[in-house]
Amino acid sequence: MYLSIAILDSFVLVLSGVLTISMMGLGFVVYNQFIHPIFMRKESDRYIPVQTGDKYDLVVDELSRFASFHVGCKTGQLATRCNAITEDHLIFQFKKSRDSEDYTITVLKNGPSFYKPPRMEHYGKMESKESFDSYEIIGHPAEFRISDKITKDRMVNFIEISLTSSFYFNRSGKERMKFTFEVGKIQPGINRKVRFRGDVYGFGKEEGADED
Repeated sequence: MYLSIAILDSFVLVLSGVLTISMMGLGFVVYNQFIHPIFMRKESDRYIPVQTGDKYDLVVDELSRFASFHVGCKTGQLATRCNAITEDHLIFQFKKSRDSEDYTITVLKNGPSFYKPPRMEHYGKMESKESFDSYEIIGHPAEFRISDKITKDRMVNFIEISLTSSFYFNRSGKERMKFTFEVGKIQPGINRKVRFRGDVYGFGKEEGADED
């Protein structure tokens, strides 16, 4: 009888442990997928539009092994301040391997987007989700075009954003991977002389700007 009770107690203890781990895992997923993006959606303190050549670096925390990078109009790490871009237009999610500097990158879109995979020559319409590995973008960027509309499989106005990865040594002398976002071509430009409500700007050449 005592043996049966001991076995039952052990079973209950193991079951409780499994349930606890499962709930922690579920909580982690819910936080990363739903709660964290909401906290991230705060207005940027940058009030001028992006410019060609702007760069943003990201290093994934080794403990959480997860990071996200948001491209939007007034919110996100890359706030374009362009009224043609939606909030969370692109969301980049980085998941680090447990024991190495290997990452899986997932890109979600919430607005019209084109995508040019690493080593490819042409853009194509982006699916709702794209995925690739970090080693693929070492020296060969993944490139994106974002806008408010696509007409006959073309974007007339757009902002280009590229993503590359590289290695560096941190202060502890450990080799880590760094991701770099860079703003590329802006077609036809952003008119910085006309500011709309909400401190946003529209596509267009600045008044008085020289023609190409």
